[in-house]
Amino acid sequence: MKNLILILLSLSIVISCQQHITKKQEKTNSSEYLLLSTAWFQLSAEQKALFYQAYNIAKLRIDEIASDKAYNNPAVVLDIDETVLDNSPYQAWCVENDSTFSKKTWDIWVKKAEAELLSGALDFTNYAKSKGVEVIYISNRSVSQLNATIQNMKNKNLPNAEKDFVLLKDSTSDKTFRRDLINEKYEIALLIGDNLGDFDHVFDHRNEKAAHKAVEDYKTEFGKKFIVLPNPMYGKWERPYQKMEGEYIENLKKQLKSFTY
Repeated sequence: MKNLILILLSLSIVISCQQHITKKQEKTNSSEYLLLSTAWFQLSAEQKALFYQAYNIAKLRIDEIASDKAYNNPAVVLDIDETVLDNSPYQAWCVENDSTFSKKTWDIWVKKAEAELLSGALDFTNYAKSKGVEVIYISNRSVSQLNATIQNMKNKNLPNAEKDFVLLKDSTSDKTFRRDLINEKYEIALLIGDNLGDFDHVFDHRNEKAAHKAVEDYKTEFGKKFIVLPNPMYGKWERPYQKMEGEYIENLKKQLKSFTY
């Protein structure tokens, strides 16, 4: 009887520990923190205004590029996700289902080819084409998603929705090689994206505030060669805090500058 009691007690402790671990994992993997940023992206008029503002500035740059004879066969390179196509429904799905990004669910979303256009994207890309500036897309979507991506772009009447103008990720998220490929035929005069790595690999280095220093070093290029679009939902800026030991949200809280109450 005594042995039976000890066994039952041991099982109870194991089950309790398992439940504790599961609850901790659920907390760690929760996407509730995405609620405000996703709601802002979908519901705020400010989001739309910022996209129009960015693309209006980009059109002014296209005018300057088109009239500058120094450019040889100029091109504008755009990211796709949160630059021309709106994937916030995928983020909303994560929030509703208390899930986080996974390759499986992301692939399901991409292959639906239902992403809507972001404000100003279609008008800008057509404008660039009309001014003789080629439109090319570089995205870190997987090459396995190329057909679905192109179909989505065609559904929204984006120019150059063709394999020759849509360069997706094969083996690396570093876009340098793909930009170099474009520069063999065109001269990249303007880059547009929601992540700094869309502009130069130097911005991909996030440790010890390297990206902040790079922004200072390249500050004259923003609004000139680099046009940044707003995306509070996700990005490479998160990486250092995701890699820290402990729970991601708690890591972020520790980095915030607060006032003394």
